[in-house]
Amino acid sequence: MTRPVLILTLAVLTSSPLLADAPARHRGDFLLMLDAVLSGSQMGPGDGWFKPGETRYTWDRLRARFDADKNGRVTAKEFTGPEELFTVLDRDGDGAITADDLDWADDSLYARQLNLAQQVLRRGDQNGNRKLTKEEWLGLFERAAKGQDALDAEGVRKILFPPAPPRPPFAKSGGGPPREVLVLGLFTGELGSAAEGPKLEAPAPDFTLKTPEGKSIALADYNGKKPIVLIFGSFT
Repeated sequence: MTRPVLILTLAVLTSSPLLADAPARHRGDFLLMLDAVLSGSQMGPGDGWFKPGETRYTWDRLRARFDADKNGRVTAKEFTGPEELFTVLDRDGDGAITADDLDWADDSLYARQLNLAQQVLRRGDQNGNRKLTKEEWLGLFERAAKGQDALDAEGVRKILFPPAPPRPPFAKSGGGPPREVLVLGLFTGELGSAAEGPKLEAPAPDFTLKTPEGKSIALADYNGKKPIVLIFGSFT
């Protein structure tokens, strides 16, 4: 696509509010992202192709295998797998695996709780190792208490919900890049590839890559011989 044609395409797309509403029929990842950008999204979690990954290891699959009494809870007695795995799957520690334990959506209860815990950890983590030592925890308390021997509810609130940092200058004018810049980046591939990735249960396409040492490695050389983990995408 030449630059004049691309500019004309962008002008038509960004000037038509009707295209901001996604139709009911199926649309691929590229069109989903285009819909989101034209609707004013800044490409946050859940927008466009930024959605939770699909998996065959779902709650319905686990419930069908282990929920013997069909009550929507898989107890340790019903679960026939390793005890360590049950402990991991029972995220809330209530003694049973439920649908909520396997909900990985960004707005799930677990995700919201973890986000809050990470905020507190970042405030107290002095050496950047993503852990809180006893000394760092006490330091967080001392900074919040400001010489007092105890914290009331307001003091705890300030630890959990500190004041927001100053917004950068560009944020005062409405947020991130303009819609036209995002659409241009989408068409030029700067926001990600328009090619559809492998679907759930579909075999991974064979490929050959070069190592930093110049050695060629093909997926076919390992397929069927040992477990392989493939990550498709960019996380830069």
